[in-house]
Amino acid sequence: MISKMDEDQESRTMNWREILDIVVRRRWWLAAPLLTLGLIGSIVAREWPEVYRSEALILVEQQKVPEQFVTPNVIANMQDRLQSMTQEILSRTRLISLINQFGLYRRERSHLTMDEVVDKMRENIHVELVQNPEDKGDLTAFHLSFSTQNPRVAQQVANELTSAFIEENLEDRAQQSINTTSFLESQLDEAGKNLADQEKQMSEYKSRFLGQLPEQEQSNLQILGSLEAQLEGANNELERAEQEKTYLESLRAGYKAAPQSTVVSPTTAPSGHYANPEEALRDLRAQLTDLQAKYKPAYPDIIKLKDQIAMWEIRSRNAKTAESPEHATHGAVAASLTPTMIDIDSRLKGVTAEVTNRRKDVAQIQGLLRSYQGRLNMTPVREQQLAEVTRNYENSRALYQSLLQKKEESELATNLEKRQEGERFRLIDPPTLPQKPVEPNRLEIVLAGWLSGLCLAVGLAATREFTDDTLRTEMDLSRSTPLPVLVRLPVILSPLEEKRKLRGRFLELAGASLLFALSVGAGIYTCLVI
Repeated sequence: MISKMDEDQESRTMNWREILDIVVRRRWWLAAPLLTLGLIGSIVAREWPEVYRSEALILVEQQKVPEQFVTPNVIANMQDRLQSMTQEILSRTRLISLINQFGLYRRERSHLTMDEVVDKMRENIHVELVQNPEDKGDLTAFHLSFSTQNPRVAQQVANELTSAFIEENLEDRAQQSINTTSFLESQLDEAGKNLADQEKQMSEYKSRFLGQLPEQEQSNLQILGSLEAQLEGANNELERAEQEKTYLESLRAGYKAAPQSTVVSPTTAPSGHYANPEEALRDLRAQLTDLQAKYKPAYPDIIKLKDQIAMWEIRSRNAKTAESPEHATHGAVAASLTPTMIDIDSRLKGVTAEVTNRRKDVAQIQGLLRSYQGRLNMTPVREQQLAEVTRNYENSRALYQSLLQKKEESELATNLEKRQEGERFRLIDPPTLPQKPVEPNRLEIVLAGWLSGLCLAVGLAATREFTDDTLRTEMDLSRSTPLPVLVRLPVILSPLEEKRKLRGRFLELAGASLLFALSVGAGIYTCLVI
């Protein structure tokens, strides 16, 4: 039990000794790559071209006038607009102009094409967005930087790029605003022409169907009622005139037959209850006087009384003629009837003309009634047609008013952009003259060299050790053969060999120290001094 523990302890001791022996034996396989790559890393870090970066901070300043007073007509997303401006500013033409202006990439232009040089310059230009922490989609500012080997050139190019972004934003917004206003003006002109056409169509429609429009329905109904009343009055007047005409015609026929008949006796009354013509004339004339005081001469009863008076006058004359001597001739009676017949004929002509005129009036009124009745019948149809015409007109008018308002608002926004009162870029931190290079990071390069050397050294030493089958210790021998070790003979060196060995160790130590001092010193100098 104890011997087993001693053997394990010895095995562990032997293993550590073996590792130490390997390190001593493969010291140059370890030291050479480590120190060499460490030195190379220091040289690379020292010779790596320095790159200076000039950076500017540009603030995205919002519109100064509140939007409730002037609504902007450029509403594109700021990130999209910035990306579009970046593509415009970093175009091949502009970058070539900057390359020629500042003499950039002279070494690269000797063996690269211009497109490759332009791509290299694009890689050295960086645009970093600064977003609102509360709203990730809201852009508040952005950093613009340019990197090159000359710090002053880096500052100058960054200044040019910054100015280009600010000017491009102003020009882009102003142009977009002007384009929007121009578009609205063209649309407003078209809407105005369309509105004029709709107004003309409505005017022509109303002129064409005047009297049949829905808004004239009430007036047509009133006119129709008035015409019906006029028609009723005209029919009454026509009926009265026709009655008077019939009466006069019968009276005229009776007078024509009077000379050929026997003389009417004074006591014979043509009508009524009168005993003699004088009594009838007195009574009828009194009635006529009363009616004339109340009514106009054309009143039917007045005309009728006049006719009766004329009849009784004739009867009175006939009665007087009958009382004359018997030798009175028929010519005397005819002579007495002539004035009355003339009067009746004259009145009959007037009444006949009145009947004709009354009939014309009735026909005219009936025609107007039919016309207005037709208008009322067509009102529903015209209402439907007018509704369509009106709807087209109202739509055109609403579109015109909307475009007019938008155009006026767009003109205000355009004036705002021209006065640079809208959203714009404002330079917060101008491009600075860089004092220290951003590249290379010499410490990282030196550490990378030492780390690479260490990995390479360990790898080479391990590879060399594992591929070496030389037997150096008793354990190597026991691992190679099962035979026991009987004796061990030490190495005996002569004094001369001892001196050579000592001198060799000294030279190794001196060389390793020198290489180590050179590598470490170069790294320290590179990181701290340069």
